[in-house]
Amino acid sequence: MKANVVTSRYVLPAVLQNVYQRPSLRLYTSPATQASSSSVQAKPLSEIPGLSSLPIIGPLHHFLPVVYRAEDPNPLRPGFESMVNYKTKDNMTVADGVFGLTILQGAQWRQFRTKVNPALLKPKLVKLYAPALEGIAKDMVERLTKLSYDYLENNFDVEMTKFSLESIGLVGLGSRLGALGDDMTDDHPARKLMKCAKDILQLSFKLEVGLSPWRYISTPTYRKLMRTVDTQWEVSKVFIGEARKQITERGHDIPEEEKSIIEKLLAIDEKVAISMANEMLLAGIDTVAFATTNLLYRLGTNPKAQDKLREEILSGDNNRRYLRACLKEALRLNPVVSANLRHTAKDHYVAGYHIPKGVDVVAPNEYLSKLEKYYPQPTEFIPERWLVEKTHPLYYGNAHPMVTLPFGFGVRSCIGRRIAELEIELLVATLVKDYLIRWEGPPLKIVTRIMNKMEKPYNFRFDRIN
Repeated sequence: MKANVVTSRYVLPAVLQNVYQRPSLRLYTSPATQASSSSVQAKPLSEIPGLSSLPIIGPLHHFLPVVYRAEDPNPLRPGFESMVNYKTKDNMTVADGVFGLTILQGAQWRQFRTKVNPALLKPKLVKLYAPALEGIAKDMVERLTKLSYDYLENNFDVEMTKFSLESIGLVGLGSRLGALGDDMTDDHPARKLMKCAKDILQLSFKLEVGLSPWRYISTPTYRKLMRTVDTQWEVSKVFIGEARKQITERGHDIPEEEKSIIEKLLAIDEKVAISMANEMLLAGIDTVAFATTNLLYRLGTNPKAQDKLREEILSGDNNRRYLRACLKEALRLNPVVSANLRHTAKDHYVAGYHIPKGVDVVAPNEYLSKLEKYYPQPTEFIPERWLVEKTHPLYYGNAHPMVTLPFGFGVRSCIGRRIAELEIELLVATLVKDYLIRWEGPPLKIVTRIMNKMEKPYNFRFDRIN
């Protein structure tokens, strides 16, 4: 069956439509429409409205996702096919059959997720890691405000990557990595991990766009990806081994709620710990760096919101509701990933159409989140929409709950959300407390590959307040 394709100005949807060589679909329905389990008079996939509605976007402005609500208990989310190929068909040996959440599917994914959930989803994790992560935030602010603006214009993304690596390294590998120092040579472990995370995303994107000869023969790009994956595993293994040594040398057990993520993962299996550490490095470095930069940009271009946030921080209010609202609003406008994707594991009957098993369903949440019908003044940065009463016209709850999903949906939502939010909030709070953030230049440009990416220059200015 021929897929019904909607053209997009973004690169990501094109990848999702073509690379996996199976039918793709952007599926939405109005809030009043319910998914039906009946196949009576259901129209086929090929008859779902396409480009005739509007140029470029097709019928997207009329629809909302429902298949996600009725998804399988083990939802399928395609992606990183080249890494799947390496770790399965090409017998990646270092992992010894232990694969992470990024590439696992179905029952295997659920089994692994069930193993690691207790280590990463406890609310008390925030309390456990906050002091150490706040220390990293303070070190980062001190470093950031000493660097020249000429340097930051072209390297702000590099500095944010160092910050996110240092933070996620503490959580996933059990120690500070030294990423914020000035002595990071090319063979420094932190430098290697930064390069691995970046190269894995870039190489995967390159391999999975367009022709895919690597599926049949080993190409140079494919072999480079394999070497990069192996390097990341080996470097992580060294840190995990050091963490295990420190735990052993401690000589006594501690209460479960005081155990670190790495200690809990090591209690399961060392390879599970290494695999999960690599997952956190792959998913947590560029994502946190992007989200942090995004929020700083929004504050730098919205001085009233920044002043209000500073008042909250200086008041000592530990709830920091306005800070969290600012982060939600920044991610509504520019999420790390512009769309969410599922691969249907069963047939669905939606709005009178039959959506068969084996179709990629794409929800372009970034696009939907900027529609007037869901959010008044949709392109404006208004954190208050996340705080006002339900009767207020700006109230975020007036939008369909599936419109804005920066951390995904359901059981396949981001497992590291609590830690990621904590890292971002601590850095922004530390910076805003003592510095005025300004943006001096044209609007920041963002392009989409697998993830959203900002284009240089970065026109930030940081002025000490007192």
